[in-house]
Amino acid sequence: MSEQDPLKRSRLGLRGMLLASGGVLLAGSVFIVPNAGLLQGGGPTTAIAETLATVAPDVDSGPSDPAVRTQGAAAGPAEAAQALVPVYWLGEVEGSDRLFREFLPAPEGSTGDPIADAVRLMTAGRPLDPDYRSPWQQASSVRSAISTKNVITLDISSDAFSPRLDEDAARLALQQLVYTATAAASNAGLIPGGESSSVVVLVDGAADVRAFGAIDLVGEWTRDTTALAPVWIIDPQEHVEADTAGLIIHGVGPSSEESVAWRIDRSEDGSADGPRGLFRDGSVDITPEDGAYSFSVTLPPGRYDITVSVPAGDAEAQDSKTVVVR
Repeated sequence: MSEQDPLKRSRLGLRGMLLASGGVLLAGSVFIVPNAGLLQGGGPTTAIAETLATVAPDVDSGPSDPAVRTQGAAAGPAEAAQALVPVYWLGEVEGSDRLFREFLPAPEGSTGDPIADAVRLMTAGRPLDPDYRSPWQQASSVRSAISTKNVITLDISSDAFSPRLDEDAARLALQQLVYTATAAASNAGLIPGGESSSVVVLVDGAADVRAFGAIDLVGEWTRDTTALAPVWIIDPQEHVEADTAGLIIHGVGPSSEESVAWRIDRSEDGSADGPRGLFRDGSVDITPEDGAYSFSVTLPPGRYDITVSVPAGDAEAQDSKTVVVR
């Protein structure tokens, strides 16, 4: 992290950067993610609640179908389209927290600022996947702006910050914020890719605030790829509904590994909390250039848990999703 205060440079001042409505000030800026291969795979192709939604892939994503939708017979009508925004959450990986990503509908009362919308959802702490969480508290106010030098400035109300976190937890929470803001900007086409970007965090309009009782919010913050979970399921998302025509599972794993192991467990009584039994398992190759993986399965009606895993030291890292097949 740079210790220089970008608001003291010859850039747009805060008054010129933040719109009163909370909207975004566009600039001709571009953005690239460090170690982008770790995040290849694009947005989900199955939707959250049976609606057809359109989302541009985050710059940390590779080529994908830009239509986010429920598969098969459960697909909703085109007129139900709604924008989705990327939000990062914390999830446990072998005893420590790492970052995972979901795509969520823009919140009620959206101002049309996709960055602020994503950050508001992040602070509200309502992930689809029950394995994910957020250390933030719901913000009463979030505003954003982008300078001509690719700096995203976020002005967040002080009520969003937990009373106290230790330094490691505070740094990870700030990485959660940085990843969410930069992904939302890229996903909306505000910083379409090519150059680096950074985030400046203000609290109630003030710079150099001590956050979580542990970290001084000075200078610009950039993405730290060590904060990311080693393996994700990008699609399907948690609790989507699909049909028996087949389900495509795709995600990302470490490009240092040759393959991702997967297993699908089926609910024996069809309930959310009932006993599970192994239905099918296998492995799928990871593309070495970008870390992406993809495989398809045909499942009879029922409730399933999909789990992918890769080695992590002496143990393994994994991600899992529950889906319902009608």
